[in-house]
Amino acid sequence: MLNWSYYSLIEWKRTGCKPNNNVKKLDISDPYIDSLPKEIFGLTSLETLIISDCQIYEIPKEINKLINLKKIIFNDLQITELPNEICCLKNLEQIEIKNTYITKLPDNFFNLTKLTEIKMINCKLNELPNGIEKLTNLVMLNLFQNNIKIIPSSIGYLKKLKIFTVSFNEMEFLPNTIWGIESLEEINCDNNLLTFLPEGLDNLINLQVLRCHNNEITLLPYEISKLKLKELSYDKDYVISNTMNLLKYLIDNSDKNKSVSKKRRFGDL
Repeated sequence: MLNWSYYSLIEWKRTGCKPNNNVKKLDISDPYIDSLPKEIFGLTSLETLIISDCQIYEIPKEINKLINLKKIIFNDLQITELPNEICCLKNLEQIEIKNTYITKLPDNFFNLTKLTEIKMINCKLNELPNGIEKLTNLVMLNLFQNNIKIIPSSIGYLKKLKIFTVSFNEMEFLPNTIWGIESLEEINCDNNLLTFLPEGLDNLINLQVLRCHNNEITLLPYEISKLKLKELSYDKDYVISNTMNLLKYLIDNSDKNKSVSKKRRFGDL
């Protein structure tokens, strides 16, 4: 791995000495770096690009030249958008972006069909572009702490998805199609504006973790008892860590749960 600090960038510019083009991983992390030399994008063998803790306000469009990139990490940057050219990186498998000011993704972002992991954490995302159903290889979707109100119903096509995180957003409901993703093992939808969980939870036969605390949910659907959950967080003071506790809770509230479940179906919104 080539770790490129502010000082080595200066040295490179001063001497004209270029890094080996066979470099596979490049880490640019330094608070004094405020721009990226375009020569970086001649490192066409790069598979991992890390840019973090820099005073960088934009990612150059020349990033499309890094055709072998498999993993991108952009953390603690001043960027407000990703260039459309990032959608040309057809070999990209993982993208992690944390603590930026990005409000939306490029329109063709979901054409990156080899993606297995997307982490957009503590950004300013308002919505997702069309086409999420194309990401049939996606295993993890983490949208923690954004401004998202709606997840497209086409997420139901992601049959390999195991971890789904939308904590700390502005969602009032989850798409009912999510209950058709049998591969799901973990759902984090806490700290939103949810008032209920739609019917169909019992279809998630592999679900182990469900965190839905700090919402407006008053009761849990009774069918949740059919799941083999290892962890269920319902509110900040109520964490269920085993099936027996869950069954006891549901039995104690059985009449209320059944009546609420009948009233709060997805189609009744």
